[in-house]
Amino acid sequence: MTTKLYQTIAELSDTSIVNAGISLRTGGFSEAPYSSLNLALHVGDDPTAVSRNQRIFSNNSKIQKIKYCKQIHSDIVYNADELSNSAWNTDNQNVIAKGGDALISNRPGVTLGIFTADCIPIFILDRVTRAIGLAHAGWRGSLEGIASKTISEMHTSFGTQFKDCLINLGPAIQKCCYIVSTELLDQFVNRFGIDVKNEDHLCLQTANIKQLIDIGVPPDSISTSRFCTSCNTDIFYSYRAEGGQTGRMLSFIQLIPN
Repeated sequence: MTTKLYQTIAELSDTSIVNAGISLRTGGFSEAPYSSLNLALHVGDDPTAVSRNQRIFSNNSKIQKIKYCKQIHSDIVYNADELSNSAWNTDNQNVIAKGGDALISNRPGVTLGIFTADCIPIFILDRVTRAIGLAHAGWRGSLEGIASKTISEMHTSFGTQFKDCLINLGPAIQKCCYIVSTELLDQFVNRFGIDVKNEDHLCLQTANIKQLIDIGVPPDSISTSRFCTSCNTDIFYSYRAEGGQTGRMLSFIQLIPN
């Protein structure tokens, strides 16, 4: 039996509408400090190892083409249906993706992807119009409202109603490990309220949940992974816990064709 190289986002995948998951760091060819299933080319890893990792991940997940952004910690959202597939699982990976941090689509079979190593991957499913979104939420994107802007773009492009969405905040650094400056904490408290902090610890999850609830997403439609990436470096990459040099997981979501 083949071991899965990714963790399924069951809260969304169990709807039978989408295939959604996040890769694990094990089972690949990259050497330290990227060991072992690093799927991102932009972190300094050996490109040959990354290509091998992408191939085995593609074979394992059955995902052959991905649309993704050149992530810049922004609040920029793209309609992926207007973009070409970014390079993936090929020997020639010189395609430069557009700069941004979230993608949306309503086309069955299209796979959206983002890379993370502590930032939150935010998976969005509109069950009624059958549209999807995927956002990369670090502290900059969270402060600028990347989660709410992604779902708002789904409303504009596809007619998504906020009440119809299921949302999952995937594995990411959590409040237990995320110590930030007083100045940054103050910015988050001023924007999202006191619940985002615990002494000098910041909870990005709370900030993103609050912005989603504020625009009309029902609280019981939002789920959060129990995994802190910084606490679980045996299965996930963590930029903070690993000193700023490590690999990246791939989060993906795809509408299942009828």
